[in-house]
Amino acid sequence: MITLYSGLVVKKPLVEQIIPAFESATGVRVDATFEPTTVLLERIAAGERPDLVLGVSSSVTDLAEQGLVDPAQVAEIAVSSVGFARLEGAPVPADDSAAAFLDYLLAARAVAYTLSGASGVHFMKVLRERDLLERIDERAVRCESGLTVEALLDGRADVAVQQVSELRSVVGPQIVEPIPHELQSYGRFAIGARPGAGDVAARFVTLLTEKSTQDAFAAFGLSRP
Repeated sequence: MITLYSGLVVKKPLVEQIIPAFESATGVRVDATFEPTTVLLERIAAGERPDLVLGVSSSVTDLAEQGLVDPAQVAEIAVSSVGFARLEGAPVPADDSAAAFLDYLLAARAVAYTLSGASGVHFMKVLRERDLLERIDERAVRCESGLTVEALLDGRADVAVQQVSELRSVVGPQIVEPIPHELQSYGRFAIGARPGAGDVAARFVTLLTEKSTQDAFAAFGLSRP
């Protein structure tokens, strides 16, 4: 068995396609934990030592500098954009400008976003810079972790903001689009193996750079690094 700590951004393709194929090919089980990168880093800081860590590239690099990840076993695997989800027939932004999108958020009954993921940190920064955070938060669904689109699907919010791949990872009728380029943050994601994790862990790192895996990621709105 090998242990994997992974951000939510690639959860669905990993769970549905990549991990089962890897386990079938190697006969080795992958014990995967999925949380926002910040949560995973807190667990590692508390002493946990997974064989593999998949998260925001800068965080994986930091772990390598600390000796918790082998620098020779680090690979960038995907780039993700921040998106928003709505239900079919719901109001839409007036156009694709940043101003129209921000007006759209202000008019929404409630906006769902995450407090711990990279998309949530960026979203709060965007709103704070424009003095809109307090106004949005008056009616926001602020998720400690998990997938914000669930708040859209169960009726708690009219709009959900998160990585495009995360918004698409839940089966439902949601329509997902990237937020305007002016407000965008393109997140880079990497995987790394801890020193001494072994050949099977190294094989998993390599697998995530191969075409079959990249095609699986692309189906969920992720692009090549």
